[in-house]
Amino acid sequence: MRTRRSDRFQAPAITPLDLHSLESSDLAGLLGGKHHEGLRFEGIDVSGDDLTGITFTECELDGLTAHDTQLQGARLVDTRITQFVAPKLRARRLTWKGVELSSSRLGAVEAYDSELSQVSFDGSKLGWLNLRASKLQDVVFRSCRIDELDLSDATLTRVSFEDCTVETITLNGTRAQHLDLRGLEFSRIEGFEGMRGSRVTERQAIELLDVFAAHLGIEIAG
Repeated sequence: MRTRRSDRFQAPAITPLDLHSLESSDLAGLLGGKHHEGLRFEGIDVSGDDLTGITFTECELDGLTAHDTQLQGARLVDTRITQFVAPKLRARRLTWKGVELSSSRLGAVEAYDSELSQVSFDGSKLGWLNLRASKLQDVVFRSCRIDELDLSDATLTRVSFEDCTVETITLNGTRAQHLDLRGLEFSRIEGFEGMRGSRVTERQAIELLDVFAAHLGIEIAG
């Protein structure tokens, strides 16, 4: 029996975190370039700090405030982040592997040229999320509200949205495989050519007819 193309569509493969026996820690020693492992940080404020190159492995960050914090080149592995508040975050060239982020409010996030693998965003409000030229593999957004999501020149593999809204999604030069947009309500899309390799609902396809027609110079008349 011939396999239909839709049967080969793959969902993100994410293993839930199993964090236990974490040792409580505080701001002491929280410096850029330092490696932290097996620790739990609660209610800390690193606004304005330079944490370039910091690494967290098997950690939990709860109630983190990081306005205008430098997180370039930060590496997070098997780490859970909850109630993260950051009106502005400079975090280009991030590496996140096995990360859960939930119940957070992020404003302008510069995270271009990053690598995200087995990452979930849950129940969070995101303003401008800049992931240009990034690599996303096995990433899911659930119940998130996003103002602007920039995925220009990004490489996406098994990325999905569930019960999410975005005002503007930019896909200029995006290369995608198994990109599931069915759970995403969007008001505006730029670079729809980057949708190649994605899955949408019938309703979304109908709503996109005007966009396709305008790009091709086609007039749709009754």
